[in-house]
Amino acid sequence: MNRLLLWAVDRPAIAAALLAGVTLVLASQVPRIEVDTSAESFMVEKDPARAFYEDAKRRFGSDNLTVVLVQADDVFTAPALAAVKRLSDALDRLDGVTRVESLTTVNNIRGDAGTLNTDPLVGREIPTERAALERIRADALSNRVFVPHLVASNARATAVVAYTAGGAHFNRAFTNKVEELIAQARTPGVRLLQMGEPFAKTTYGRYIERDQLTLIPLSIAVLLVVLFLAFRTLEGMLIPLVTGVVSIIWTVGVMVLIGIPLNAMTAAVPSLLIAIGFTEDVHMIAAYEELVEHGADKRTAIRTMLRESGLPLLVTSVTTVLGFITLVFTDITGLVQFGWASSIGLTANFIITMLGVPLLLLLWPVPRRLRRPGAGPSQSVIPPLMTWLAGFIIRQRRPIWLATALITVASLAGWYSLRIDTDFMSYFPEKSEIRQRSTELHRTLAGANVFYLVVDTGMEDGVKDPRVLRAIAGLQDYMARTGRIDASVSVADYLRKMHREMNAGDKTFEVIPDSPDLVAQYLLLLEGKDLAKYVDFNSSSANIVVRHDVTSSYELNALLAGIDRHVASVFPKNVRVRATGESILVNNAADYMAVNEFTSFSSTLLIIGIIHALLFMSLRAGGLSLIPNVLPIFGSFGIMGLLGIPLNTGTAFVATVAIGIAVDDTVHHMVTYNRQLNLHHDQTKAMVETLRSEGRPIIYVSLALAAGFFVLMFSSFVPTRQLGFLSGIVMLLAMVAELVLTPLLMHSTRLVTLWNVLNVKMRREVVREAPLLRGLSTWEARKLVLLGGLRALRPGEYLVRKGETGNELYMVVSGRLRVFDLDADGREVTFRELGSTAVIGEVAVLGDGVRSAHVVAEADTEVLVISDAALERIQRRFPFTAAKLYRNIASVLSERLRDQTTARVVAQAAQRKAEESVLPPVS
Repeated sequence: MNRLLLWAVDRPAIAAALLAGVTLVLASQVPRIEVDTSAESFMVEKDPARAFYEDAKRRFGSDNLTVVLVQADDVFTAPALAAVKRLSDALDRLDGVTRVESLTTVNNIRGDAGTLNTDPLVGREIPTERAALERIRADALSNRVFVPHLVASNARATAVVAYTAGGAHFNRAFTNKVEELIAQARTPGVRLLQMGEPFAKTTYGRYIERDQLTLIPLSIAVLLVVLFLAFRTLEGMLIPLVTGVVSIIWTVGVMVLIGIPLNAMTAAVPSLLIAIGFTEDVHMIAAYEELVEHGADKRTAIRTMLRESGLPLLVTSVTTVLGFITLVFTDITGLVQFGWASSIGLTANFIITMLGVPLLLLLWPVPRRLRRPGAGPSQSVIPPLMTWLAGFIIRQRRPIWLATALITVASLAGWYSLRIDTDFMSYFPEKSEIRQRSTELHRTLAGANVFYLVVDTGMEDGVKDPRVLRAIAGLQDYMARTGRIDASVSVADYLRKMHREMNAGDKTFEVIPDSPDLVAQYLLLLEGKDLAKYVDFNSSSANIVVRHDVTSSYELNALLAGIDRHVASVFPKNVRVRATGESILVNNAADYMAVNEFTSFSSTLLIIGIIHALLFMSLRAGGLSLIPNVLPIFGSFGIMGLLGIPLNTGTAFVATVAIGIAVDDTVHHMVTYNRQLNLHHDQTKAMVETLRSEGRPIIYVSLALAAGFFVLMFSSFVPTRQLGFLSGIVMLLAMVAELVLTPLLMHSTRLVTLWNVLNVKMRREVVREAPLLRGLSTWEARKLVLLGGLRALRPGEYLVRKGETGNELYMVVSGRLRVFDLDADGREVTFRELGSTAVIGEVAVLGDGVRSAHVVAEADTEVLVISDAALERIQRRFPFTAAKLYRNIASVLSERLRDQTTARVVAQAAQRKAEESVLPPVS
């Protein structure tokens, strides 16, 4: 990857042309983006209940209704009824309308001298005579089918109900047409207002568009302010903005090409890209400015920045993308689309950032502030603050862990109050027009929310069984007693009304007749359109239309659970009752979505942990990298429970979004710490330098992210506001954890990155021939080098001096060393010269020892250094490699002992021979 990035720096014109060309092509697609407000995007695709719902619509018609609420001092006046008739007739003529119910379209049921009259309640002409209007009033208010489904018992409100079955673009056009018809039907003293599914979805779409027009500019403004305060340079402020805007263009363009629309979830992607995308720009610009400040020229600083940033940027981008792409494996269309859109956007942002930032830095002159000695960031309060913080962390490590544990336990207490509850009406602010209309409709008549209760007897004419009909009537009475529904209508209502009318209007006869034959005769008197909504063609199934104002998934689930219990205790065993409807499916999907988002957090953690374990080649390091990011998220859910914020489709995103973003700083921190540790070979020094280097971008990025998320609190949608608030809090908590817990964890850990291993230069012949590395693969030898260390010596530089104590073992990688001592006259006496693969200090590494001779470099030399602490790290991290290393040390020791023993034996033999040569001859 470094080659590609450096290629872009070496050929900036070609790279810029490629970026500009792709941007222009995708920008041409942006105007074609569609806004989708359909409920299908919120449904579980493979939900068996969805097929049942489609079958119920085929048998009983659509459950999507529009209610035009008509309010007057008395709706049974000629002007009010005339307005109702005009609206009813006009709505019936609109495309997509399958059924219209109102006082002027329904048939009346009235007994007349032993017969039943089912003529229309209101004739073709609206009567003006008082007697006729009073008759209509009396008939309507005494009919259980009409009250409160179509008219209020106090006669101050009535409704025109239109059932619709339109396509994807139906809702807005239909809603606008209804508003035109309402304007045409307005009458003095009569108030008209529209409510229902099409109106709600249209309002939803308009809110989405409003958010796009307000949140994106506001996010950009906040980002610019934070970046200016952070860098105090124009480049630091504008470069992240440019890459962010280009990323949005690429993302929306690709969304158009692959058919992903803007909906309630994908609409958050542009703001998300602005909030997330700039973080890598900040790290790159901060690294670049630090290099320039220390004297590097522009091109060298850019190339060095790219080499050092390549690994952390790649890893953070991959982990973030994988965190979001897990959403595509759900069964909810909208969530799948959000997963693809966010993953595409973040991938595009990575490409644009890695190519665009170096190109823009090349184009931009070096700020004068960075050229003036002492005028750059070195005067910032952050580096000395980070130095103080490092000392504080080391001194107070136990209190820090204790405080962390207490805060975590306290946040878990809030989890007990956390509940899953998706309330789509509460998505809108309490004072919004749609909430006020919904409340007014519920107060005066019956809510516009509908679901079906399908009663399946499993046999032809099973609905005509009086036992089944009485169970249906009992179920309706039960629902009315719960106080959670506003109205319900079924065939049982018609039959009870008919039976009463056939018995002179006596209320005691407002029951289901005992005779199946009488039931069949009653049903024959009703027209097909009256029954079509409530009984299927062969009378094997019945339908109860339930209207309510329950928008909370928690409360709706409680209502449905109560219905199920009642059904189990009352209905015959062979009869099955199932609730269905668009609102039911969306409710199920919403809770599924919330739970799925919450549980997918664990899979995202697992993926990120595995990637980090592979990167640092240690399960322990992978686990440690998650701690500073998981704890703030635990805290956010605790805050939700304590503040009564439910887990819904908006707030459930907090965990996935936060872990995908916050973990970026952890990777940068750990990689920088590893680099500093390899440089200084001192964990405290490495921690201090890491905080001084990474503290500034961590603080700036966290504050900017928090500010970006807090911008979402200006959204039109309540869950988006909650998401913004909670995510902003998580970003601030993650900043504190990153600056305190991560250094504390790293202080006790020696890291080795995959990138380091791949970049270690270790000649194969050295690995193959060195006694110390016998049996080790090149890969294992590289890990050994990283956990130990390499030391370069210039000619004449001492490696060790006689009399020093030490516990390091050395192996010559390249060059030449000379071992010597001084005689009594101060002259150097060379014992031996050591070349490549030679080992020194094999005894000292097993216990502190005093060096017995001087060792100096005779040429440019590089040695592998392994201390006893490094041996412990190797044994803990890579036990199989450590076993080979210990075996090789033992082998070197045995060879050295054998050589010394042989030398001693030879010396003793030579001494004896010399002594024998001077003895006098024996006579």
